[in-house]
Amino acid sequence: MEILTLNSKVKIGCKICDKCCIYRGDIKITSINVAMISKYLNISAKEFVKKYTHDVDGEFPEIALNGIGNKRACILYNQETYKCKIHKVKPMQCVMFPLVPEDLKSDYFINSGSCEYDEQKEIKVKKWLGGNRGIYKKYKEFYIKWIALMEEIQFRSSHLTPDSKKYIKKYLYEEFDENKNLKRQAEKNLEIVTKFVMNNFKE
Repeated sequence: MEILTLNSKVKIGCKICDKCCIYRGDIKITSINVAMISKYLNISAKEFVKKYTHDVDGEFPEIALNGIGNKRACILYNQETYKCKIHKVKPMQCVMFPLVPEDLKSDYFINSGSCEYDEQKEIKVKKWLGGNRGIYKKYKEFYIKWIALMEEIQFRSSHLTPDSKKYIKKYLYEEFDENKNLKRQAEKNLEIVTKFVMNNFKE
């Protein structure tokens, strides 16, 4: 399969269908997603996590958006308008779709082929990723750090106690003040959890 760079041209586009939003339940979200989406929906981060997400089995502390109905549609998908209810603050996985990162640090991708577009116009990868108010560029580094932390936690998962798991989830998904800079808060909380895990659960 061809490896794409930011300057590669791909034949993808959006015709407002539902292919990216149905048969889901696997859209993982980060702490910055929790902070941004809960603020956008005008609810607390804790309420958002409880109402809209579920724990990813065997991958603590990762959570994913719920899939509902026979088609397991994303819980934040408007099935009447075929549009995302949180388009302005959608998760990184949704921003990149149908592109899948092969090496995020180097901006290498593959086209999953899930997004068929009738006109098949070519567009540069960087332009496709540049939409959604620049979410990809703005949060890429955080996303990379998040993935690294998830791998570290899961590597040490057998040593985590119930209290330590509660502490980790609290800082990742609850400790936000919507009146302050959410990105900075998420970055600080990520550092707190990283130090906690590395200092207390060494292999």
